[in-house]
Amino acid sequence: MSRLALPTLLLALLTSACSGDLCSQAPRCDGSEALNCEPECTVGPCSSGPLLQECTSGTTCTVVPGDLTDARFYRSRAVCAVSLDACDPATAAASTCGEDRFVTGCGAHRRVIRVSCSQSGLYFAQAPACCQGAGPGDGGTDAGTGGDGGTDAGTADAGI
Repeated sequence: MSRLALPTLLLALLTSACSGDLCSQAPRCDGSEALNCEPECTVGPCSSGPLLQECTSGTTCTVVPGDLTDARFYRSRAVCAVSLDACDPATAAASTCGEDRFVTGCGAHRRVIRVSCSQSGLYFAQAPACCQGAGPGDGGTDAGTGGDGGTDAGTADAGI
């Protein structure tokens, strides 16, 4: 084995071990940081593996339960909550968009949260207006659940 092969192998093993360790701890709040893990992406935008979000702008990290009767939002999540009080997405005001491509609104996990557009498909049944973009399919108005086969999840760039 070459002198370079052993350190490279060790680095690869340590990197995969760290990633797996984070995912085994998710969802969790570590101070002001929300940790979630996506084993796979069926409705984007999202990426697989551990996802960290710093809770800023007056938000508090909290873990909220998923809805076990909902095929899409069944998983518990660590969220950056604006308020810890429960809300009803069906009757809540429309989500608002910041210039920083973050969305604030009542998500499917029944909390008013702040989340980036690139992860909005994991929290909102319909992508907020600021996360929608012109592109193929329906222009991204359905958070990846409708007429375009779920390819854009509300953003023309699929959150990239």
